[in-house]
Amino acid sequence: MNISTLVPTVRPYQSYVYAYPHKTAYRPLADRPALRELWAAEPKDALSLYLHIPFCEVRCGFCNLFTRIGAPEGLVAAYLDALERQAGAVREGLGEDARFAAAAFGGGTPTFLEAAELERLCDIAEKGMGADLAAVPLSVEASPA
Repeated sequence: MNISTLVPTVRPYQSYVYAYPHKTAYRPLADRPALRELWAAEPKDALSLYLHIPFCEVRCGFCNLFTRIGAPEGLVAAYLDALERQAGAVREGLGEDARFAAAAFGGGTPTFLEAAELERLCDIAEKGMGADLAAVPLSVEASPA
């Protein structure tokens, strides 16, 4: 006896898929609080800075981070533009009294970047975020690829 003859075949995506939560559960979100308000009471004298570069030459078998292999023309520059805008918003939220005790460039593989792009990444950390990369421990993830 073949069990497949006893069990009806259900093909995926051929029946209605229920969404959760139900559409009537949605409501307008409250206005988001300003970063400065969220971080006002937090100590900011020994922060750790992490800048994520999601590009790699090859995908490592152990990696579960957000990465992509390669980058089409212009994507790295667009990503660094977005990172610079994000750094400005975070720096504004932290305020001028923020001090960094350590910095890390990770990913992905930050060394995927060209020399000028790595210089720009350092500028984002120093000028955009206020980190003194010469005065704090800095780690940079690299790939042997």
